Amino acid sequence: MGKILVVDDEPKNCMLMEAFLKRCPQKPLTKSCYSGADAIALVSSWKPDMVFIDLHMPGMDGIEAIKGIRAQGFTGKIVIVTADYRSENARLGAKAGANGFLAKPVDGKSICNTLE
Repeated sequence: MGKILVVDDEPKNCMLMEAFLKRCPQKPLTKSCYSGADAIALVSSWKPDMVFIDLHMPGMDGIEAIKGIRAQGFTGKIVIVTADYRSENARLGAKAGANGFLAKPVDGKSICNTLE
């Protein structure tokens, strides 16, 4: 796994995710952004291999951002990371194009396992 984009409207959550990712054996290159619109733009310009995205963000939520990312032809893995784990959200995420769902609080082991 080469490049990972972390998307969360809370900068502290992005910093935590990046810290976990840096400890993974794969040692991915990481970048963060704080909105769905920025995520769509970064996927287009930076070309990550994988995206970890929060579900609830102001403006454009994670579901809409996933749809926008997939509409660009992104074929990499997209994993929703949220404290709002409900089967309905998992279903909506999968329908939008998400490949997985992690419930917050996350830990380093679950993040690294997701990269495999």
